[in-house]
Amino acid sequence: MEIRTYRELESTDGLLPLLDHAFRWTFNRRSFEQVAKMDPRLRNSPIGFCSLENGHIIGFVGVMDIPTRTLKGNVECVGGVYGVATLPGQTRKGVCTALFKRTHEYFREKSYRFSVLGTSHTIVAYGLYRKLGYTDLFESPSAYKLIKTKQTKLPEKKTVKPDFDKMLKIYNERVTGKTGFVVRDAAYFKLLKKNEGFTQKECIVDKEGYILFKEVKGMWVNGIWIRELVALNTKQMNKLLDKVEVKAKEMVYDRAVMDENLLRVYRSRGYMVQERSHGVMMVKPLAANEDFGKAYGDRFYMTGLDFF
Repeated sequence: MEIRTYRELESTDGLLPLLDHAFRWTFNRRSFEQVAKMDPRLRNSPIGFCSLENGHIIGFVGVMDIPTRTLKGNVECVGGVYGVATLPGQTRKGVCTALFKRTHEYFREKSYRFSVLGTSHTIVAYGLYRKLGYTDLFESPSAYKLIKTKQTKLPEKKTVKPDFDKMLKIYNERVTGKTGFVVRDAAYFKLLKKNEGFTQKECIVDKEGYILFKEVKGMWVNGIWIRELVALNTKQMNKLLDKVEVKAKEMVYDRAVMDENLLRVYRSRGYMVQERSHGVMMVKPLAANEDFGKAYGDRFYMTGLDFF
């Protein structure tokens, strides 16, 4: 078995069946590399490590360089792991273990103190991550509301392009003094727009807050998925939710609520709040003397859009 970085691959064709089997991600090299050039977490990284057998890709572990803010107020990168996959028929052969060993070596070469990843308690890989030294960092509470009565529509305003500079200003004010995935620039929002496919109608920016959401329609759901709501006070949170709820036909839901003030607002509005979650962020110290709690405290901040 040979291990190469994504950037060293002669052909990425093998990633299509690999990632489709694992995540239903129909990998397209051209689209992916356009995003990678925009994403500061991938721009200067190897993108990922691949296991090859007889020239064929049989495993992948993606790597990111993720900027964070520590308790001391310093900007420091952690290693991010994403897209862990092994080709069917190649499991239980040590493929992922070897890829993680190389991944951790890369992070240590960059002098990163921690490696983080997002996963679920319900998948088989969770046990592997525990064996590799990862521990649960936190679960993400969620909130759901069924729209049972017809809402009074608010006056429609002319749709305008999202003001990314204004959104960044609001975001930076909201995360002042917070630790976690709170290091952004204006280009970050443009990246989100491309990655998430937000339309102009799915972005509402107000004086002291903004909300990004997806209108989801299908056999089992016809509602609004809140991807990120950031506001400077609870009055603004309620105002933004008023605007979203009148658009929803059946339901509104937020699968990752890391803001305690927002969670209280959801409760006050009759949302069904779930404190526990199958989804979990995990962390591994990359040196024996490192302590994540001492580095970031117990108020590590992120939103649903920061999950990877």
